[in-house]
Amino acid sequence: MTKHNLTEVITIDYINHNTTLRTNKHLNLEERFYVEKRIAAGDSVTAIATVLGCSRTTIYTELKCGSVVQIRQGKARLVYLADSGQLTYEQQHLGSLNTMKLGFIEFFILWVEEKVCKEHWFFDAGVGYAKRQCLFARNEMVFTKTLYNYLHQGLLGIKAIDLPLVTRRSLRKSVSSKYKRELGKSIELRDATIETREEFGHWEIDTVRGAKDKTDDVLISLIERKSRLYIALRCPSARSHDVKETLETWLSTFRNNVELGLLCKTITADNGLEFADISDLEDEISSIYFARPYSAWERGSNERHNGLLRYFIPKGKPIESISEHTLRRTLHWCNNLPRKILHYKTPQEVFLEEVNKIVDLNTVQFHIAI
Repeated sequence: MTKHNLTEVITIDYINHNTTLRTNKHLNLEERFYVEKRIAAGDSVTAIATVLGCSRTTIYTELKCGSVVQIRQGKARLVYLADSGQLTYEQQHLGSLNTMKLGFIEFFILWVEEKVCKEHWFFDAGVGYAKRQCLFARNEMVFTKTLYNYLHQGLLGIKAIDLPLVTRRSLRKSVSSKYKRELGKSIELRDATIETREEFGHWEIDTVRGAKDKTDDVLISLIERKSRLYIALRCPSARSHDVKETLETWLSTFRNNVELGLLCKTITADNGLEFADISDLEDEISSIYFARPYSAWERGSNERHNGLLRYFIPKGKPIESISEHTLRRTLHWCNNLPRKILHYKTPQEVFLEEVNKIVDLNTVQFHIAI
C-alpha cells in the first residue's frame, strides 16, 4: 500500500467513524509518514490516534522519540520526522527476544524447566546463561519477566512452588546498645577499596547452626567477595577455640605456598563470641576485621548465601546429621549457579580464573573445600 493510498483509506475511516482501537501493534513506517504529514498540517494528537486506531499515548511517545531539532529562520524547533521515528524504533528493538507464541520457543522453555526442576536454577540464571553461551537463537528465547508471566498464567510445566526460595529482605529499625563488644580490628580500619569488590582475596565469615544444642556441629561459612565463591567447613562446636582450629586448618591448606597465600588477604567476621580467638591467625599476608555490632549488611554476601544454604539445610536440623554428600552437593549448587552480577558466569568459574592469575593451576594442586 502506498503512502497516498494509506492516507486516503484512513481519512475515509475517520470520516465514517469506523476505526477500532488496536492493541499490541506497533506503528509501521507508512503510519509514521501519516503522523508526520498530519502533525505538519496542525491536526490534533486525538484526531491522529483515532484514525490510526491507537491510544493518544502511542502518538505522544512516537512524537517524543521521532522529533529532531531543526534550525528554521534562525530558530531551533522540534520537528517530527517519520524516518527518525522509525530509526529510533529499530534501535530500541534491536536484538529483542521473542515474546510471542509458546510453540516457537518450546525447546527453550523445556530447557529452563529442566534447569529449575533438576538443578534448582532461577529463571534469571537460565536466561542469562543461555544468552552468554549462545545455546539458542535470540528469537527462540524470552526474557525473565516473560517467563514469570507464563508461570502465573499456568503456561509452563512447573509451578511457583518449584522455584528456589526467594530471599525476602525486611527493613529493621537500627538497634544500638551501650554494651558493644569488639573482638578485634574494626571494619572501619579496613582498606576502603575492598568495598568495590575489584580485588580478589577478601573473605567474609559466619557460622550456620542447626539444632539448638551445644553439642551439635556447626558450619563455618566463608565467601570470597569478588567471585562469590562460597564454602562451608564443618566444626565440632561453636566454641571459640574449635572455630579457630577449624579456620586455621583451612588456611594451612594454601598458606604453605607463598603465592597461594594471596588467596586470603582479609577476613571479615561479626562480633559473635565464636570468633573471639581468630585474630590470633593474622600474619603478614592476612588481616582479620570485625563488622560493627548489629550491622549484618557489612557482610551482606555471607548472609545472603547462608540463606541459600538453608534451602537445603533448614533451621532446626542438626548439622551432625547432614552427610558430607549433601553438604558437597549444596556447595556445588551454590558455586555453579550462574549469577547476573558475574555476567552469568558461575562463582567457581570466576574464582578459578582469579586463582590462575596468581599461580598456574596446572603446576599446583590445592584443596579449598569447593
